[in-house]
Amino acid sequence: MIEVRETRLPGVGKKFTMRTHLGEDVCAVVHIDGRRELYYRPDPDEDAEAVIVLSDDEAHELGSILGGVVYRPELLDKLEVALKDLAIDWIDIPTDSPLVGLTVATCRIRTTTGGTIVAIIRKENSVAMPHPDEVIQANDTLVVITTPETFEALQRLVAEGPSPDVS
Repeated sequence: MIEVRETRLPGVGKKFTMRTHLGEDVCAVVHIDGRRELYYRPDPDEDAEAVIVLSDDEAHELGSILGGVVYRPELLDKLEVALKDLAIDWIDIPTDSPLVGLTVATCRIRTTTGGTIVAIIRKENSVAMPHPDEVIQANDTLVVITTPETFEALQRLVAEGPSPDVS
């Protein structure tokens, strides 16, 4: 059983300390304003070696990653067998991507790269099997089925945008 010690820090927030199976301490301080700090102590008798400061949103995202909400390796193994020579890629859309504001259809991911968008992950409302008229937004994450060989073309499309139609 994993034991987590909780310590109240008056005027600051709370500290949560967990000892790992290797005897190392991992501490998280959750401040009243939502900021989180992570500390690592390889030896419980020494001071913390490192600190990472996370915003509330960053802490939630890291928690999702560590908790298996974002990535579950055992499921991926099963998917790889089922997909054989296909790959599922997650492509982040930065705010400066030329795809921002374009529809799925006008991005031409399928015709340009051979990939297919199967979902768009958004903070407020994710979209499964997006309609061609769905507009790509800044900070979206596109879930795309493609081949491993075409991943570079997909990254280039996100960075450079679709080439103009040649008619």
